[in-house]
Amino acid sequence: MTDDPELEYSPLTRTITENDRSIEVYIFRQLGSTSWLLEVVDDHDHSSVWEDPFPSDAQALGMVQRIIREEGFVAFLGPGPDDE
Repeated sequence: MTDDPELEYSPLTRTITENDRSIEVYIFRQLGSTSWLLEVVDDHDHSSVWEDPFPSDAQALGMVQRIIREEGFVAFLGPGPDDE
């Protein structure tokens, strides 16, 4: 059995809420790594994970902000419990 790697979360990790729906933006890296990973989870636990790391936590957050600006907040929302 191997131990899970120790993770460091960016101070840019945050919750974003719009129209009574929320997403959790997790920006993290393995302790000692120089690149950052990004996961966005909506309020129904639907997850979007980027495969490619980001050179900085600010660039990871910038990706989320760009998608919201270009596609809207709904780009990160999976179906709600009434839609499944």
